[in-house]
Amino acid sequence: MSQTHLDRVQALNLGSFYTPDFVVKIVYEMLLNALSNVNLKAYTLLDSSCGYGNFLQMPLNLQNSKNADFAQKIGIDIDEKALQKAGQNFAGAKNPPLFLHKNSLLNVNRANFGIKENAKLVIIGNPPYNDKTSIVQNKLKNKDYNVDKALKCRDLGASFLLSFNALKAEFICVLHPLSYLIKESNFKALRVFFANYTLLNSRIISSEIFCPNSLGFFPIIIALYKRDKKGIEYDFVKNYSFQTMDNKAFCLNDYEFISTFIDKYPNKKRVSNAQKIAMFYTLRDINALRRSKTFIEKDCANAVYIVPEKYSLYCYVDVFKRILKNVPYYFGNCDVMIDYAGFKRLEKDFVKASNSKHLSPQIAHYFENLLGGHYESSYI
Repeated sequence: MSQTHLDRVQALNLGSFYTPDFVVKIVYEMLLNALSNVNLKAYTLLDSSCGYGNFLQMPLNLQNSKNADFAQKIGIDIDEKALQKAGQNFAGAKNPPLFLHKNSLLNVNRANFGIKENAKLVIIGNPPYNDKTSIVQNKLKNKDYNVDKALKCRDLGASFLLSFNALKAEFICVLHPLSYLIKESNFKALRVFFANYTLLNSRIISSEIFCPNSLGFFPIIIALYKRDKKGIEYDFVKNYSFQTMDNKAFCLNDYEFISTFIDKYPNKKRVSNAQKIAMFYTLRDINALRRSKTFIEKDCANAVYIVPEKYSLYCYVDVFKRILKNVPYYFGNCDVMIDYAGFKRLEKDFVKASNSKHLSPQIAHYFENLLGGHYESSYI
């Protein structure tokens, strides 16, 4: 059920992009598979950003005598109008959820959310993920929001994950940006969460499901976590096989990335003005490359100074930008990929292609080989 009571700016700031039924079904299938040997009546179910309550109703085709319902269901949202709609949706239900109008990131504790201290807790849902520091639609974003100090992050979704850890949920099955896992800086920012949870199952979907008219799409992971003091390290993520909705699979360790070979961010403290032969715009990831410039002529705060021995590698990134239409959405938060040995064989060709804006058949073939089955068309 899509939300109908918020305008574009309100939806952006609340992260209110409601979840289609088929995604809710995937979440429940993952969760029920993990809980197949337990009695659901021993668990409390919480959606702390419940919206209209989609995630608090198990799909009918998954219900049976064994997993009929949870002992208690709780829905929390900061949006009072959404909660009113949720209450209407469960009118007359046999086991209706307890709906609470609260900020789920403030005063985070079980008592405040009506959860018994000894309850086995399952958290489900699609919490907001709005990077308050991102340049995307930045002018529309309200950067002031109340959150417990221990949960403060630049992204609301990361704060929600930390809140789930604070509540000591036994199982968590939620949607969140894939970047929380695959970007090492994000993973480290969430080290408190990942130190206490293991990833049991996952599926990657596109943000296009929620924002089909967006200028660009990013990968979202449906992730099933179980509380485990062993946690996971970043090496686990690098070796994990990520599965997509369209039956593709990839592993980070299958690729080399450009960050191994060049500076992606301003480097003026290490490279002097006299050493540079060119400048490049800051490079965050593939999706940022879709939006940003490559080589720049005017110095600025986001300028990366290029030394002669690295010039050809920045030419490579410039050429990579020209084939982005062939790169699938699920690589959007990755670094630019490179086959360094293959690049060295074609190094002069990449410099020439960057200057001429024409891609030779050899370069086209290089990218087809680089992406393999992930290459999204047979031509450039």
